Amino acid sequence: MTGSAMKPLSFSLLAALWLSSGHALAEDLLKPSTAAPAVDDVLPGDGLEAATTHLAHGVIRELDRHQGSVTIAHEAIPELKWPAMVMPFKASAAQLQGLGVGDAVEFRFTDGEMDPQIVSIRRR
Repeated sequence: MTGSAMKPLSFSLLAALWLSSGHALAEDLLKPSTAAPAVDDVLPGDGLEAATTHLAHGVIRELDRHQGSVTIAHEAIPELKWPAMVMPFKASAAQLQGLGVGDAVEFRFTDGEMDPQIVSIRRR
């Protein structure tokens, strides 16, 4: 056999061997080969996993579990150049469980655009 006749034959043999060896077909290559990574304890869609958080102390003035809001009279927060003030924060009902008006708290929050969100909160 000549060299030019060997090329198609060699390619055909290699292709047949490859397909018969159990290698994946093209559509199988699009399927994920591993399971999805485990989800952390962060709630879906809250986006808190990458946000910078700030630590603060204060006293709960209002609490609305249904609206997901807590108003806190907090101490000054120097890293944000915020004076002591009373302001609302978004929070989940689960985060507010066991807390009440008048409770002194320590909390971590993210400072979103006009939308500060509680990340963690506990009674002091």
